[in-house]
Amino acid sequence: MVQERPATMLGAEYPALEKVPPAARVFGFWDQAALWFGAASLPAAWYYGALMAGWKGLPGAFLLIFLVNTLTLVPWALLGQIAARTGACSMAMVRPTFGLRGSALPSVFYLIFGFGWGAVNVFLGGIAMSYVLKGIFGWPAFLEPGYRAAMVPSLLLVCVLQGAVAVAGHRWIRWMEWLATLALVALGVFQTALVLRAWKAGSLFAWTPPAGGLTTSIGPFTYVLTFALLVDLLVAYNWTWQFIGDFSRFARTPAAGTWGPFIGANIAQYWWFSVGALGVAYLALTTGQYTPQTSDPSTTTTLLGFGWVAYVVILAATVATNAGNIYASALGISNLLQGRPVSLRLLLALSALGIVPLALLPLLAPQFVGLYIFWLDFLGAIVIPLWTITLVDYFLVKRQRYTDDLFRERGGLYWYRNGWNWPAVGSLLLGTAVYWVVAFGLPRVREGITATLPTVVIAALVYLLWQASQGQRARSRSNG
Repeated sequence: MVQERPATMLGAEYPALEKVPPAARVFGFWDQAALWFGAASLPAAWYYGALMAGWKGLPGAFLLIFLVNTLTLVPWALLGQIAARTGACSMAMVRPTFGLRGSALPSVFYLIFGFGWGAVNVFLGGIAMSYVLKGIFGWPAFLEPGYRAAMVPSLLLVCVLQGAVAVAGHRWIRWMEWLATLALVALGVFQTALVLRAWKAGSLFAWTPPAGGLTTSIGPFTYVLTFALLVDLLVAYNWTWQFIGDFSRFARTPAAGTWGPFIGANIAQYWWFSVGALGVAYLALTTGQYTPQTSDPSTTTTLLGFGWVAYVVILAATVATNAGNIYASALGISNLLQGRPVSLRLLLALSALGIVPLALLPLLAPQFVGLYIFWLDFLGAIVIPLWTITLVDYFLVKRQRYTDDLFRERGGLYWYRNGWNWPAVGSLLLGTAVYWVVAFGLPRVREGITATLPTVVIAALVYLLWQASQGQRARSRSNG
């Protein structure tokens, strides 16, 4: 049963097993677009753009950015449609697929996503904060001699800021994303103009990688930068934006919850992927070295002569995005609690605190950027079958008809076998294994056909066939 909450300055917050009522759906189309423009304007976007330029130079990068990236965001946006129609957050809307209890498995993965994204984003935001503190106190900025000790207060300040925004709730996150979006647009226009003026577009487009191809390290693995590999990295990058449902449930219409995020995320990634690709091509021409690690926004703004205002803008975007990750993590915990009366704001505060020790770990990792990409790639093994099975269940198996039984603690349409829908659980585990085998056990196969394609096909087919088999057996029992 949906309960109306009293109006407050912060707005009511709804845990995982509570449907957002129509009166509380306050996000319009442009609110959603602004939220996701700010969320997708991450330091990591510059780095991914630089990686894409390593395939066929800028022409290849722009093919990936404007065509492949757009296509990979379509299935992701459809998750927002499910949330907007049902009023359910990301972890509640998988309950009809995996079962009321079986949804605990995706929720555990969800926490890994949220805390993992949160920790790496804090570190990247801490880089920007280190430049701000250098300007104020003269402390060494990131990678300068003695920077590790100075990074600790930078990281803690980012944690405090994002925690405060997250605990304030979804309305404050929306306002923070609007602020970050407007500031990023202003910074982006100025930065792009300087980049094109300083880096001469004609010569940049003429740069091409060596004939044998460039390589990149992803954690302990080294790959040739091929089209297939970069498709994998884009899918893993885009589909780990797991909290789309957590905010699309507040959309006024299904279109706002679906295409608002699609437009906002695409525009942000078109822009920042392109700047990263342009930057690495310029560095390759001027230094003779292909170094995507130097394409992060704090380094780029330093090379272009920006002041501390640019770092503050980058920091604001990181804080706004990470507040969404904290919000998502709290909802994942809420689903695991299965309706127990725990305040969502308390869970938000605990999630914010949980990121703090994880955010300090990269100070011990000399190859942080490579580990970051490996983290996202490793998670891609989970999100790709997870969201494939969810979309297949909603659009093909249940024909876009989910009922409010998904908010129940037990019983109802989605109870299945003691709360578990084993075809979904089995397909998820199988799909994850397929991705890991191809991605990390058969790297040459991955460079040729992707790990994504076999994962999607196998997870979808196994789920459909298993569901059909169960339905046939159920009909046979009823007829007998």
